[in-house]
Amino acid sequence: MDIELIRRWWPRLWARRHKPLWNPQSLRIYRLLLAGAVIGLLAYLSPAQRPHNISRLRVGSVAPERINAPFLFYVRKSEERLEKERQEAERAVPTVLRQAPQVQEQQLARLDSCLAVLIADQRLQMREAARQRRRQRELPQLIGALSTASERTLAKFFADATPAQLEQFQPSCRRLLNELYTPGIVSSKSEILNSFNSQVRVGERELPIDAIYSQEALEKGDLIPLIEGAGVPAPPEVLTAVHELLRFFIEPNLTLDAGETRRLRAEARRSVARIQRPYLQNEMIIDKNAKVEQDHVEALNALAEKLAEQELADPATRLLQLAAAVVISAFLVLIFGYYLSILEIEIYQKPGHLLLLALIGGATVAVTSYIKANEIHTYLVPTPLAAMLITILLSPQVGLVLSALLALFVGNIFGDFSVSLVCGLTSAVAVYTVRHVRHRNQFYRAMILLPVSYALLIAAADLSRFVALDEVYQHLLPGIFSGVAAPILTTGLLPIFESLFHITTDITLLELSDLNRPLLRELAIRAPGTYTHSLIMANLSEAAAEAIGANPLLARVGCYYHDIGKMMKPEYFTENQGLQGGRNPHDHLTPTMSMLIITAHVKDGLELAEEHGLPKSIADLIPQHHGTTVIEYFYNRAVEMGVEKIRRDDFRYDGPKPQTREAGVLMLADSVESAARTLVERTPNRARQLVRSIVQQKYSAGELDECSLTMRDLHKIEESFIPVLMGTLHSRVDYPWQQNEKKARKDLGNPLQPRNT
Repeated sequence: MDIELIRRWWPRLWARRHKPLWNPQSLRIYRLLLAGAVIGLLAYLSPAQRPHNISRLRVGSVAPERINAPFLFYVRKSEERLEKERQEAERAVPTVLRQAPQVQEQQLARLDSCLAVLIADQRLQMREAARQRRRQRELPQLIGALSTASERTLAKFFADATPAQLEQFQPSCRRLLNELYTPGIVSSKSEILNSFNSQVRVGERELPIDAIYSQEALEKGDLIPLIEGAGVPAPPEVLTAVHELLRFFIEPNLTLDAGETRRLRAEARRSVARIQRPYLQNEMIIDKNAKVEQDHVEALNALAEKLAEQELADPATRLLQLAAAVVISAFLVLIFGYYLSILEIEIYQKPGHLLLLALIGGATVAVTSYIKANEIHTYLVPTPLAAMLITILLSPQVGLVLSALLALFVGNIFGDFSVSLVCGLTSAVAVYTVRHVRHRNQFYRAMILLPVSYALLIAAADLSRFVALDEVYQHLLPGIFSGVAAPILTTGLLPIFESLFHITTDITLLELSDLNRPLLRELAIRAPGTYTHSLIMANLSEAAAEAIGANPLLARVGCYYHDIGKMMKPEYFTENQGLQGGRNPHDHLTPTMSMLIITAHVKDGLELAEEHGLPKSIADLIPQHHGTTVIEYFYNRAVEMGVEKIRRDDFRYDGPKPQTREAGVLMLADSVESAARTLVERTPNRARQLVRSIVQQKYSAGELDECSLTMRDLHKIEESFIPVLMGTLHSRVDYPWQQNEKKARKDLGNPLQPRNT
């Protein structure tokens, strides 16, 4: 079969997607555009600074000079003070109740009718059965409401009462009801008590809430003391029955008018003036040697804002302010870019990582600007959050440098060096706490150390400036909150950034290193030889990555998954042919077809990686660890068979060559582990010669040209491979029966087959 025809039919799309998208020129343009966008954003978010000719005085200090108002200006109330006064005005408005006067008249009329019937019944001479029928006919609701005991008690009381008591009973009950309905009765006070004002308004009257009565409380027993105090002529044993009787005539005549209450309170809030006080031209703000009070500080701040507003009204001044902001922003961005280009070249060469840095840095500055504009507390600035994200996603060094530059810019926004100091140092603590995070529960350390650092630094910064203790306490709470919130937000945002920017953190790698994951368990069952090869190769790669300062966890996990495509046709790979009794399927195939089957495991591996959601950093190692290596065995076999028009390039892997140091390490470890199995004499010298030969071969073939491995790195890799190989290829002392067989073979000169162990 023609090799070119086979190659046209065989899908090779997986190799195309690894083709570089960025050339040096386009990457340079991208960096310039990204830097310009960041500089523009920082300049836009930079607030106008305080005019230098307005003194910045602190409460408790002494004014060095007399300060007069240069023009008319107004001191506005702070948002906290304005909201406090609005709440006070709102609380001053009593709860509005609507009164229904007809309820009192109706209930008094019902009481008169009821008592007239009950008292008249006792005066008429009739049998009890007839009296009961008459009450049921004339007072059906009352008879149904009264309990049998109360009805008998009242009947006995009316029967035994003197005429004078009967004459006084009805007026006393009526007077009691009048006293209850005069201030008013509500169904329950719970809804009114939930309001923040203890006063109620009934019509034009304003009363304390304790002056009105509650139907709920009266029915539960509060009515009995009132009955006694009203002088109702009834003995103590009858009071319960009288309470039950009068309870039947108590209905609420007051209801909550929620709509009117809300309207009046809203009007009260709107009526609070925003202006604290005006200062006329040449009016003294503070005298020389006078003690600075809070009002003086607020007046000077208002004067500074007014003066800045007037200055910015001039287009030339506004342009100069913008130019100054651009210069400061440009220096910060250029310094950071220079640092990346010198010490973090891998990040500098990756557009996605540069965009990640721009987004996190820009978002931090945007939040800071919002906090400044809305006068939210200063120490809620999320610089530690940015430091933690960059440390985990990229590196601790980049996180530390970026957070230091952000702290400088935050200090510039607030015009306060102490803010810059606290933000910078807490960000450094944040970097320290997460620099080696591999488990999500390790964030608890950050949740302890970061709030403690905030508390200590804020207290130290404030006390060094003689800030009052109550103000220090007010500053501590937001700082402690930021220290607790930053690690929590980091754990939530990490998966998002990992997915968007194809970054694999050590946390994800550690999860992928679990050998009980379904993909690895399937590899162990279907291709046990490949699985064992991957485990040994993982030990080699991890040791080498540690030696050269690469990511050892990425190297180890990459080894676990680098040959997962072999499980699709495991019998075609030498390490798995022991299950077939040593039978080699390639003996019945042409070299070209064997080559296609062997190289197909790369495509199968990429498809499995995509199907199981492996990160891009792991999936990229599947083709890169082979690079463009020639499959020498099948090429030599094709030459021996005399295949026409055979080319060496027809037996190469499709690549790409290793792009990272970890991929280069995997290529070397794969070749070394496979070749080490062929060693007959397994001594350190033989192993060192083998390793050196393979490393030199890969280097000479140009397979390591596109990764950043140096000659020093290659030497360290060679040295790190030796102890791992010797531990894997170690020999053991022969068993006695093996020694006897060797002796017999030597004596008889006949090669005896050793026993199976």
